[in-house]
Amino acid sequence: MSMAQTASCRRTALLHRRIKRLAGTLGLTLAALAGSVWGLRGQTETLLLSVGDAQRTALVHVPTDLDDGSRWPLVVAFHGSALNGRIMEEMTRFSALADEERFIVAYPNGSGPANALSWNAGYCCSFALERNADDLGFVRALLDELIATYPVDPQRVYATGFSNGGMLVYALAVEMPDRFAAIASVAGAMYPSQEGPTAPVPVLAIHGTDDQIVPYDGGVGLLAGISGKTEPSLSCSETIALWVEASGCPAEPTVSRERDARIETYDACEGRGEVTLITLVDGGHEWPSIRRDDSALLLAETVSILGLLEQDQTETGIPWDVFESGIDATRTIWAFFNRH
Repeated sequence: MSMAQTASCRRTALLHRRIKRLAGTLGLTLAALAGSVWGLRGQTETLLLSVGDAQRTALVHVPTDLDDGSRWPLVVAFHGSALNGRIMEEMTRFSALADEERFIVAYPNGSGPANALSWNAGYCCSFALERNADDLGFVRALLDELIATYPVDPQRVYATGFSNGGMLVYALAVEMPDRFAAIASVAGAMYPSQEGPTAPVPVLAIHGTDDQIVPYDGGVGLLAGISGKTEPSLSCSETIALWVEASGCPAEPTVSRERDARIETYDACEGRGEVTLITLVDGGHEWPSIRRDDSALLLAETVSILGLLEQDQTETGIPWDVFESGIDATRTIWAFFNRH
């Protein structure tokens, strides 16, 4: 290969890395960008379900071209209190990732007034708790319907949830561990009077230390009067300890870091158990995403902005995540699910 060809290849590779970097900054992937342009995105439809005397609904996103006779993973994503399935879809962008990675996503809706839907997680929240909504029964019926209607692999059904939805996910794993291959709770909680887990389930918990609604260290938090919490929640460490014990994991985790996140992983557990806690330093009550601090980049005394743009980090020796914080919760959760 000539020197000119080598230089051309290097420029092409650098351009590709820049495009990927730009896509990451925008919260997109190259596949998602392509899907938007060429119409390759799947469809999200509404599923109606009768549960007892109640009519319940869920949004279901199915990527295109899943009709080859295969069975595919299913992720069930539960919204937080006062949100809904559509907001959960937009907030998490699980549908875009499903189009890229090939899995089905369901976004169930809680019960209550349209602008204040909630889940009955046993000790929270709002309308669903007050009316003692049978959300466990709803989820059982929903899973049966999804498996019967869509090409779902019943051995690869996963549940994730935010806030009140994260509380429900813990309850689901306690009550029906055989229905889920793994769960992930974001800013969720368990409660002292709640029945603890008795069977191993792979669990991922993501929580910010500055969460004022569902406190990282336990307690009632803000909005307790509105949410109707019946008792203070357990701390993250207490909740994780329950799952570590149920899964027969070693007492000490492997600790690593990613940006400002502390990752504690309990693996080598009995059976299918794996428990991971991701602590976001100064993180609030939110669905985490990667944030870029361009002001830090501008203030860096030893870094040339133009130089960084013209060179890859492997050439400069400067990692790009020095100027980033947080994690991509959606991709992190899917990576965890995809291992189980």
